[in-house]
Amino acid sequence: MIELSIYSDDIRDMDERLDRAFDIKNGWGSEAFDNNGNIAIDDMTRFPNGSVFQVIQKQQMVITDQQEKIDILIKHIKQLDKTVHEITDCLDSAAKNIFSIGMRTGNKK
Repeated sequence: MIELSIYSDDIRDMDERLDRAFDIKNGWGSEAFDNNGNIAIDDMTRFPNGSVFQVIQKQQMVITDQQEKIDILIKHIKQLDKTVHEITDCLDSAAKNIFSIGMRTGNKK
């Protein structure tokens, strides 16, 4: 038979201790974060291999890389949209000119 005793002093500050344990700044310091509050991705050796924090760091790297690629794609899409509008305007103007020429030629007959 095993006797287990839990005293109120043991669990009184449990919530606070758990919060501190899960706060990455307590274990790694504020230098583990960049200016935006993201886990710093400049030093991949900062966290132990296989740790939760290393996994989060790698995920942050992927997110940052994908965001940069998405930003580039959005820039290209905006450029393409502008070009399409310019071409559409040119075609519209050409069609009006061709119609105008056709109307003048047709009136002379």
